[in-house]
Amino acid sequence: MNNKEKKLLIIRLVIFCVLAYLPLYVMTPILNTVCGEYIFSQTASGSTLIAAQVFGIFGMFAPSVAHILTRVFTKEGFKNTYLGLNLKGNIRYYIASVVVKLVEATFVMFLMWTIWLKDFSFSEVFPGGDWQLKIGIFLLQLAASIILFFPGFGEEWGWRGYMMPKLLELMPKPVAIIVGGVIWGLWHAPLTVSGHNFGLEYKFYPWLGILLMSVFCVLMNAFLTLLTERTKSIYPAAFCHAVNNNLGAGILLSIFASQTVLASVTDVSNISAFWIMLPVTGVTAVVSMVLFMKKQKS
Repeated sequence: MNNKEKKLLIIRLVIFCVLAYLPLYVMTPILNTVCGEYIFSQTASGSTLIAAQVFGIFGMFAPSVAHILTRVFTKEGFKNTYLGLNLKGNIRYYIASVVVKLVEATFVMFLMWTIWLKDFSFSEVFPGGDWQLKIGIFLLQLAASIILFFPGFGEEWGWRGYMMPKLLELMPKPVAIIVGGVIWGLWHAPLTVSGHNFGLEYKFYPWLGILLMSVFCVLMNAFLTLLTERTKSIYPAAFCHAVNNNLGAGILLSIFASQTVLASVTDVSNISAFWIMLPVTGVTAVVSMVLFMKKQKS
């Protein structure tokens, strides 16, 4: 890559990031002001809650819109868009996109039991009976991930389908994973300030929340980039994103654990849950980076 090509690549990345960031950084404070409260606060209700849900879904499409506009504005064209399914030889990555996050969530759920509910036995936390109902609820939640695939795609086609390929051209893989993850994490900052993911009542608000979200995004970026670059398709990452958002450890715990026992941990913060989740996600990230660094066999 010569200097002219490198400069153009950087320009396209900057334009993409500006366009991806603008909707959230502009609209979030406006909505907070109009609603008279932080739209993602745990006390939000009524019209504020509706505004948060609608904005949360449509805001996830900002990276894809930025992807399209950047290609149009810079006359890049629409080659290498990662929109092919590319199923041949890649089925294992499609399976991994769902299974890995479910395994992670299940492991974190049991960690929550050992850390938060250690005074209760396994049978007290996960009582027998009604397993058919619980499994049915789990399967319905998994099916609902199909709906969440679309906003997941909205993010992934921007971050993994446009930003990451360009970062990987500019810098070594580990550096690109970190830089891309930080960019993705800071994109969430207006939402974090407004109570998304962590709420508003925690020590070092909102800086700790922004930091944790950025670290989590770096770790997630490793696995999502592996899926995307191995398949040259955005769909495995979009599936993974949907499952991650819809079947996290907290949701699994609410499905399978005793409601009586769960009532004893209502004061546990989302920040605490994130501290438990980060090491598990970190293991997946390390394995992903090892696999990503290995030369792919033809």
